[in-house]
Amino acid sequence: MDNPPCIECGLCREVCPIFEVLRREHISPRGLAILAEEGIASPVFYQCTLCRACRTLCPVDHDPDGERLRARLVARGVETEANREMIANIRQHGNPFGPLEEGEIPKRLTCC
Repeated sequence: MDNPPCIECGLCREVCPIFEVLRREHISPRGLAILAEEGIASPVFYQCTLCRACRTLCPVDHDPDGERLRARLVARGVETEANREMIANIRQHGNPFGPLEEGEIPKRLTCC
């Protein structure tokens, strides 16, 4: 079955950890769904934690599919510096942190 489109009801905002902190509509799952539907390629998609909590309240079971959206952004060259570094670390060292000694705890997390 195809991924049903977002109906823009906004229920997803109630469980989104990013929206809870930032309180910005364009970063809410609904806002991201609207941007995705309009084909807008924006680094704002890297704000999503990919937790998919938004699906728990979605009345139409819309899947934001953030991994696919991010892959398309990377293919278009729309990335953050942290995302580029994380991907390079994974390719070169097999982890998102970079070179680590045995048992070493990373001092920072390179992410989106």
